[in-house]
Amino acid sequence: MRAAATALALLLAGCAGFGGFEPATPPDYDGPTVNVADQAVQVSGTLLHVFEMSRVDGRRLSTTSRATVSANQGRGFAVAPVALSNELPLRPARVQLQALTQYAAPILAMTHPTCRVQGEVQFTPEAGKAYRVAGRIAAEACEVWVEELSSRQAVTDKIRGKGTGP
Repeated sequence: MRAAATALALLLAGCAGFGGFEPATPPDYDGPTVNVADQAVQVSGTLLHVFEMSRVDGRRLSTTSRATVSANQGRGFAVAPVALSNELPLRPARVQLQALTQYAAPILAMTHPTCRVQGEVQFTPEAGKAYRVAGRIAAEACEVWVEELSSRQAVTDKIRGKGTGP
């Protein structure tokens, strides 16, 4: 029992020391920011379509897909979304976007259609606006982009990949 507790403590310490996630806004930035929200669309009780930002200028962000997995552990074949958002500085940035299907249990992804497309785009946020990561997951294509929230107009290039169909 004591050996298991020690091993668990070492494992957790290693995870805590990893420090792999950073804020979207650099620590030395003290100017205005805008909000960019990830999006998680509940398709069914076992499936989400997730559109998220995973990096900004090389900084690795905590993501909606990871937060959702963490929040839903132990729920079996049920999944509820946990959508995150980020504050970005008002300056040009390289952002990595991702669209993916997220099932309640990994075994479901082995027997159901899946999508995962990711890539990098240039994005220059404007003051006074709010944004969200948007996309489309369909049989013919999977796509992801950033759009201005009120107009729903794309403000970045679209990243496209193979759809969920045969």
